[in-house]
Amino acid sequence: MHFLSPEALPPEPVWINNNQLLDNHCQNWSNLPAIALDTEFVRTSTFYPQPGLIQVSNGQAVYLIDPLLINDWQPLARLFDHGGTVKVLHACSEDLEVLKLLTGTVPRPLFDTQLAAAFANLGFSLGYQSLLKQLLNTDLPKDETRSNWCQRPLTQAQVRYASLDVLHLLEVYQQLQQLLVKTVKQPWLEDDCLALTLNVLSHDPDNAWKEVKKAWQLRPAQLLVLKTLCHYREVTARQQDVPRNRVIPKGSLWPMARFNPTTMSALKKIPGMSPAIIRNQGEKILAIIQQANQMPSERRPEKLPLPLPKTARDMGSLIKSLLVKRSAELELPSELLMSNRLTKPLLRGWVEDGRFTLPDSLTGWRRDIIGVPLVAQLNQLIQTEQGSE
Repeated sequence: MHFLSPEALPPEPVWINNNQLLDNHCQNWSNLPAIALDTEFVRTSTFYPQPGLIQVSNGQAVYLIDPLLINDWQPLARLFDHGGTVKVLHACSEDLEVLKLLTGTVPRPLFDTQLAAAFANLGFSLGYQSLLKQLLNTDLPKDETRSNWCQRPLTQAQVRYASLDVLHLLEVYQQLQQLLVKTVKQPWLEDDCLALTLNVLSHDPDNAWKEVKKAWQLRPAQLLVLKTLCHYREVTARQQDVPRNRVIPKGSLWPMARFNPTTMSALKKIPGMSPAIIRNQGEKILAIIQQANQMPSERRPEKLPLPLPKTARDMGSLIKSLLVKRSAELELPSELLMSNRLTKPLLRGWVEDGRFTLPDSLTGWRRDIIGVPLVAQLNQLIQTEQGSE
């Protein structure tokens, strides 16, 4: 095994710390077939990630872009929009948020090596360290994960860590490409990588209430309180750039909607409401609850459906077993085939109509390769069971 000891250093990185240097290098990178990208950021006391470093590699050299010294991101935006250069990242969802906040766009075409490893049947949700060991027989130290990347100067250990994160990424990309090229999985991967670049930072505050556990227990009037509170929580967290829980703790949302506090003393009894939050947000929260209580009844959401019954949970187990079998046939991890967010509406339709139909949210290659045969198989099983009764 090729082992990188904690003392080992990658080649000396090239620092990009002004607008002109960034423009020059972006023009050079746009002539390459692929570049490796990574970001380091801090997100402990803010809503949005605070960029601390952007790493780029062309396979030979590592470039470190200092976002604290750059204020013109148009060259990087143009590179991201340039279709002739593949942008290679690993487990990129948070990186895409950082890059979109800086540049207003996201890198395309995108190749996510974690996703590609799943399509190559190397494992689902593999960490970069594990993937590097598996493909390149290289052990990568991961000792600076929780560093403060916005501090200056960065330590030698931080620079080493950040450089190693992209130094071998193009080698990984090339090996994964060889495993997938000219297979039916390659266009599936391309579709999923494109999907990762859509709707970055576009969560709708109006829908935040639907993510609250046990919301199905609330009446429509209580749901309107919940919806109003969740909207305020989401919008305020973004405007003030603070974590959502500093506006209203997640665990306090349902009790507030359920018990409808209208006084400060009642609000203090809500679980999770700290003195600091009550001091900073208490009066505004009470005003929002009062506002929701005074809204006309037609503004109230419909009562949410009950949790799926036990029969649906049993059917869910059957669906899972069918997906595991299908994943073996396709040589793909079963987790890649269909998420719980898709199986739940599938089961909900069966509970309500007695038949399985594909949810509109199931799109792309999964609809034809997974969804259509799965629904046909499930409906056939139902017919067979009904015929034997």
